[in-house]
Amino acid sequence: MKRIIVDMKSRMQHHMLSGHSYPIDRRLERRGGNIYLDRTYVNHADISGFRSVLIPELHLWVMFWEGHGGPHPCRCYMHMARILDEGERVVIEDLYLDITVMQDGRWELLDVNEFRAAIAAGELTPQQIQNALEGLENGCKLVQRSGGDIDGYVYRLLREKEVG
Repeated sequence: MKRIIVDMKSRMQHHMLSGHSYPIDRRLERRGGNIYLDRTYVNHADISGFRSVLIPELHLWVMFWEGHGGPHPCRCYMHMARILDEGERVVIEDLYLDITVMQDGRWELLDVNEFRAAIAAGELTPQQIQNALEGLENGCKLVQRSGGDIDGYVYRLLREKEVG
């Protein structure tokens, strides 16, 4: 399982085993129990950056990728995740399952075999398994309700929740 640490002072330690750390150079803020995070990708062939939101209550890390010179073919990438807000840092446990939503509205569930293998190997606790399945249910609902505008829908939903 991948663990990602977000230092709420502007750095992101991605893939803790590799020790890579990246600056969060565009946006990092808490709003209404969610965490908004935008950063530039460095030396990536397809992705120039991303906008994203961590939604602890839904067990989702929702990313909107930017391509070099235009939209990326993958409009949205959702990680099922356990998100632990510890104040000065946020720990993201990537729970294997992912959903991609393409620009044309097609979507796909990814990494089911990895999820099953992690369960069989005893790598996930019952709580992490439950979080992954709740995230999957919530992610599917977001895709179904978005009407093809997944990023607009997610941001509207969160704004309404923050206000209401």
